[in-house]
Amino acid sequence: MIHAALDTSLAAAFAIAEDGRLLAQANLDTRGRDSDRLLVPWLLDTVAGLGLTLADIGQWSAGTGPGSFSGIRAGIAWVMGVRTATGALVRGVPSSLALARSLAAEPGERIAVLHDARRGQLILSPCLVGEHGPAAAGEAGVVSADELDPMAFAHFVTAQEAVVELAGGRLGDRLRCLPNLEARHLLEMPGIPWPSTPAETVASLDPVYVRPAVFVQPRPVPPR
Repeated sequence: MIHAALDTSLAAAFAIAEDGRLLAQANLDTRGRDSDRLLVPWLLDTVAGLGLTLADIGQWSAGTGPGSFSGIRAGIAWVMGVRTATGALVRGVPSSLALARSLAAEPGERIAVLHDARRGQLILSPCLVGEHGPAAAGEAGVVSADELDPMAFAHFVTAQEAVVELAGGRLGDRLRCLPNLEARHLLEMPGIPWPSTPAETVASLDPVYVRPAVFVQPRPVPPR
């Protein structure tokens, strides 16, 4: 069975494995204006470079966030489109778990995954390390850097320099900033089941939106 994973919550991260053996892993910066134009050719070229086609991929894991609102939707839309064309199995996996799995944490330890929430705030996704690795230990929520308790978690992790700028002074070397999210960690999720019905598939791919996509006041219309 060939299994692929795609996450577009921060930039674009892609991985593909066959029977548990990693074949390829790649990252693409899709945070610019050309992101929509670059993503699909990049994915197709990566798959073709392995001598495969999309029809060869029987399973897809898609990152569901937290992260960029439009980015998450783009990745999920791609995976659902491939599912429609090929009949592949699809599941959604929180992107925060992929970041948590990047750490060498011990069972019983708590991990705080941090994302930039804009407006000087952070998104905190709590995780607890179990027998099979980190699992969600509560809902993600918006906090300020001042609300972070350095002793409440064994590890703090992010993949955004903006988070370091906000929380680095409070967390110091307890905060680890990864260069990017590695999609291979989305493949390794024994605790995330595969949906068995179309309704379960749609529910599995529900994006992790901690607050509405529009969370700032609109600019007032200047008088004429």
